[in-house]
Amino acid sequence: MNICVIVPTYWTWPSKDSHRATSASFDHPTPLDGTSTLVPLIEDLCAQNNQHFTLLVLVGSSHPDLGDEAGTHVRSLLDPFRKRLEIYICDASLAGRIMSRVEIPEAAREMLNLVSYSGIRNFQLLIPLLLGVDVIVALDDDERVKPDYLDNALKYIGRNNEGRPVLGLAGPYLQADGSVLLNESPSTGNPFLDKARYINDAMRKLSEGNGAIKSSPLTLGGNMVFHRDLFTSVCFDPGITRGEDIDYLINARLQAIPWWFDPALKILHMPPSHYDTPPYQRTREDVFRFLYEHEKLRMHGFIEPVWLEPYPGALLGEGLESQALSALRSQATPEWITRFGSPEKIVKQAMDHAKFAAPLCSLFQQAWIDLVRRIEQEPDLRANLVSLLEII
Repeated sequence: MNICVIVPTYWTWPSKDSHRATSASFDHPTPLDGTSTLVPLIEDLCAQNNQHFTLLVLVGSSHPDLGDEAGTHVRSLLDPFRKRLEIYICDASLAGRIMSRVEIPEAAREMLNLVSYSGIRNFQLLIPLLLGVDVIVALDDDERVKPDYLDNALKYIGRNNEGRPVLGLAGPYLQADGSVLLNESPSTGNPFLDKARYINDAMRKLSEGNGAIKSSPLTLGGNMVFHRDLFTSVCFDPGITRGEDIDYLINARLQAIPWWFDPALKILHMPPSHYDTPPYQRTREDVFRFLYEHEKLRMHGFIEPVWLEPYPGALLGEGLESQALSALRSQATPEWITRFGSPEKIVKQAMDHAKFAAPLCSLFQQAWIDLVRRIEQEPDLRANLVSLLEII
């Protein structure tokens, strides 16, 4: 199989300019003058038992004006590995050249960009498509992997399990203490505030038994494996502001494609906590995320999606608006309200966004299918786009 390992890396203003505006809400982007977690992961990839893969690094930035500088910086980080791995990089310059040559309806062009999670993830699908890749292995830049990781990632993909093909496969994150479970706070009865408890419930269920893979209600974006039959059929939805990993699982399931979970496919997750976003902001982002997801599922006839239990299903039931409002009110301070808006304003904005954006998901999906078809059926177009790519 032709394998591509993909690592998005996220960047923001240097520390002295941290007050400047951002147009993207990434969990913990690295300041351009900060220490990146990318290099240790690349070292791990150089040590893989299986070296038959191409590496693609995607350069995300929290503001379009940062794109060129971030690309130059990431190239300098990757330069020592040029003789050890076959590395492609997708930065703002390449993304702009690609977008100037692909025909996508104007209303759907936002599906490909480097300033949002979904936009970055769609480049994660597009460039491997151009390269003729069979399997995508998606990691994140704040992870570490053992030498047998890639062997494990390829163990089931493309094979049948329980009579169905394994086209999408996820694995768990190990926390710093070696556990797959998150730290839990005492239960509040509010799913937004108790999210970690529901994630842990899901992890326990997915990890129990004899270690066999099983159908999954969740995926973790930095530990996902995509078969070509999946990524040529399903794109990431720009309507989702974060949580694009589980949203992709939902998009696939709406097309009758299940996602699978392998408890043995582990990565070590090491996010830089000093770049974390405030709890009120994280809850705000979750409110936008789950109200949007609830509306999209409702449009497809899923009022109580039991196949997403216990997580994210616990945050997709009825009464979500009042639960969101209560959670935000419990965390609100005058400072956070000034920065991010009042609880009432946030919930209204999230509901308005969901009602506007959810009906557009079919537009993006059709635009993706049309683009894939053109690339596969028009050799000149594909050759034109491939000519833009270069190994660093």
